[in-house]
Amino acid sequence: MKFSPKHYWRIFREGMSQVVRSYPVELALAAYACAVWFAAYEAEWSQGYCRAAVVPLFFVLALAVNRLAGGGPWRRVYWVSWMPLIPLSVWSGLNGWIGSTQYLVSLLILSPLALLLCRRGARNERFVSDTLVWLRSLLLAELFANVALGLFAAILFSTTYIFGLRGDWIEHVWMYAVILAESLAAPCLFLLMAQRWRDAVIEGNRILTVLLDYIVAPALLIYTAILYLYAAKILFTWSLPEGGVAYLVFGFTLVALCVKALQLVLEKRRYDWFFDRFSLVSLPLLLLFWVGVARRIGEYGLTEPRVWLVICGGVMTLCVFCFLAPRTARYRWVCAAAFVVFASVAYVPVLGPERIAVRSQLRRALTAAGRLDLLRPDGTLQLDAFRQIDSARKADFRTFYEAADYVADRDTVLFGQFGVPMREIRAAVPQAYADYVIYGWNRAADTVEVVEVVWSAEAPRGFGVETLGGYSTLYTCWRDWKSGDAPYYLLDDSALRIHFGAVRPDAVIPREQLLGHLLRQAGIPEGSVPDEAVIRKNNDKLLVYTTPELAVVFSEVRFERDGSVLRIEGADVDVVLTR
Repeated sequence: MKFSPKHYWRIFREGMSQVVRSYPVELALAAYACAVWFAAYEAEWSQGYCRAAVVPLFFVLALAVNRLAGGGPWRRVYWVSWMPLIPLSVWSGLNGWIGSTQYLVSLLILSPLALLLCRRGARNERFVSDTLVWLRSLLLAELFANVALGLFAAILFSTTYIFGLRGDWIEHVWMYAVILAESLAAPCLFLLMAQRWRDAVIEGNRILTVLLDYIVAPALLIYTAILYLYAAKILFTWSLPEGGVAYLVFGFTLVALCVKALQLVLEKRRYDWFFDRFSLVSLPLLLLFWVGVARRIGEYGLTEPRVWLVICGGVMTLCVFCFLAPRTARYRWVCAAAFVVFASVAYVPVLGPERIAVRSQLRRALTAAGRLDLLRPDGTLQLDAFRQIDSARKADFRTFYEAADYVADRDTVLFGQFGVPMREIRAAVPQAYADYVIYGWNRAADTVEVVEVVWSAEAPRGFGVETLGGYSTLYTCWRDWKSGDAPYYLLDDSALRIHFGAVRPDAVIPREQLLGHLLRQAGIPEGSVPDEAVIRKNNDKLLVYTTPELAVVFSEVRFERDGSVLRIEGADVDVVLTR
């Protein structure tokens, strides 16, 4: 077929004429977003970007009402569907709301669900076709708009580079193009394609058939077998599943449900025997999911991501149970239930995930505090109890600190019942257990008898050694690994090895000899274990090692106490002097 620009221009012109007649409010909203974006850019009006970010929500709302109302008496609702944009645009808290979970849920979850629900057909085939139409229209609109934008960028920046053009106008032209492409061209193309394919029945092509039948579906079967084997292992060993298994089961079930829906557009359905019985097959996996969720929550309490996992898991479970019986197997009903659930969670304060998570962590902190006798009769925290930390109860202290820190970051009013600020709780943790209790690191409190503490002697700015005389050669630029070029040094378990290359023989300083020399030089008796204050007081004397043949100046020496034994944990060589 011969390519005819006039033919395609006529199709585009007629399609846009139909879009203008069918979607006037949506086009007006797109133009408004474009104008606000221009104003925000030109006037450096940061709040303008937030006002432009709200427009997609009302664009989708108007489009959904438009499809629902049709040309009947409910059409009047369509004409005023944009009006809540006015009070929202002048709301003083709009900037904060744009970055909130409510906005993200509205934009990424509620808006797509509203488009899926705006068609009245309840048959699954019609529902899947409408979903694919929306998705294809969106992807192609963004593709065409951004390809055009990319070509324009290539022309603009190539021209300015070739002819040596300079000036702020280049950035302005580029930003104008971005704004026009994203706020006006892409929405218009989306409406054009959605209108053109409005009642289309999508049929799977060969690419989709190969992708689903020969790649995705076999992978799902293998994954199903793996999860069943894991469930059998749990039954055989009579143990609880790992908490992270919940995320694996959720991802698997979500993909399987999407592939199950796409089976409806395929001409030959090779795996109907599996997907028709998927609800039955997934029941043991759902049990695995909820046991994993319960274990994770029981061990660590609820956090905001875990609350969302529970909500998404509830919707997933509802979908699986709906498809157990043919009479209730409707994607439309599942989407309607999901819309109600997510809208309630996002906009009903008592159901907010953050509030639920904070109260869960508060209960977790109070439970741990009760086991440790940390609370006074009036409910305030007694910091002296932190001095009683030992290895047997370190896990409970870690639990309390982790939960209390979560509450302090998100609700200062609830945290106020402890009567002390979080910084004082952090300061009350003994140094020996600080890494474990505060950060969860096991290095400092993973045994009963051994506690490791590390101190450092560091060279201050301008540090020098004026007393080192009689040496003739200075070596600098030392590396602490063997890169093939000298000089380099290596501190291993037995000694500090200094490699000069071919210019002179290597020097080997045993660890014990190095430690003893540094301690004697600082006036610290050998065999004693100095505290951090002594290390700090003798900082400069602990940075130099001297013998008749050479002197080593360190930029840092790290001392480690392990019980009653002091050793050098690490050292950084700065310069070496030799005779």
